[in-house]
Amino acid sequence: MAWKVLSIYQFDMAVYTKIFVKFPRKFWPEGKGREFFLYASSRRGYYGVWQELEAPYPDANVLLVTVTDEESRRIEQQSDNQTKAEIVEVLRSMFSGEDVPDATDILVPRWWSDRFYRGTFSNWPIGVNRYEYDQLRAPVGRVYFTGEHTSEHYNGYVHGAYLSGIDSADILIKCAHKRMCKYHIPGKFD
Repeated sequence: MAWKVLSIYQFDMAVYTKIFVKFPRKFWPEGKGREFFLYASSRRGYYGVWQELEAPYPDANVLLVTVTDEESRRIEQQSDNQTKAEIVEVLRSMFSGEDVPDATDILVPRWWSDRFYRGTFSNWPIGVNRYEYDQLRAPVGRVYFTGEHTSEHYNGYVHGAYLSGIDSADILIKCAHKRMCKYHIPGKFD
């Protein structure tokens, strides 16, 4: 069992937070080529990447701002009202010629703070090879591991989780129907 704990701790969870903010009206640029906009701050990662959602959701008056890593962790630990105030301050700086209203609602996912997740998606470190991947995916007794972190080609993505779930189901079906329950992990230098 120590080998499994070691294989899990060799990987990290990245933190990538998409914050949705609703306004009573639009004040940002719209139209072709204006779906995304950036904010440059002296603080690394401070509400830097923005997306307006009017094309897929007309008249929603919602902006999406993405933060990562340390900013995600910081924001998760403060109140939604504090985050809303920071966001409105940034937007008023970005659109100084516009009458930027106060936000009416906000959604701040807190994946890093959730004890069942502790992050947004797996972050495979540099130098990970097939052996570490196999160790992470390997079952411990009758407990099988699946999810985006066990997808060799699509780790970090929803479809990676889906495809690895199918792979794990196939392994379990072979085990149940054909009594093929061995899971072989080649050695690191094989």
